[in-house]
Amino acid sequence: MLFKFFLKFTITLIIIAFIPKNSNANIYELNCKNKKNTTVWVYSNKRKQIILTKINSSKTKVNFKMDRQTPSSFTSNGSIGGLQTNVTYSQNSNELAMLQKSLRGSNQFYMCSKPKLIKEE
Repeated sequence: MLFKFFLKFTITLIIIAFIPKNSNANIYELNCKNKKNTTVWVYSNKRKQIILTKINSSKTKVNFKMDRQTPSSFTSNGSIGGLQTNVTYSQNSNELAMLQKSLRGSNQFYMCSKPKLIKEE
């Protein structure tokens, strides 16, 4: 009787171990460009973060925190060059906008390729 219990328990554990986990923390890469610049962004909806990793093939690391998000779009806030910056992305139109809240700032609009899954968590 104890053997049957142990066997059932072991089989249950094996089945649970092979059930796929929910991979909501996927990390995506966006390659975007406009007439002057090309940028590479990495983002995760679960972590609520987007990071600017490259500008014109020069590595950088600028963090933005997502304020609002849906499965196909997000809005985030951060700072570039000391200026408050909002980044908005829509997967439906593949457009990314970087809007700065200062008269000295510049607004930039990019067309992006479809997000590329680079890591599943």
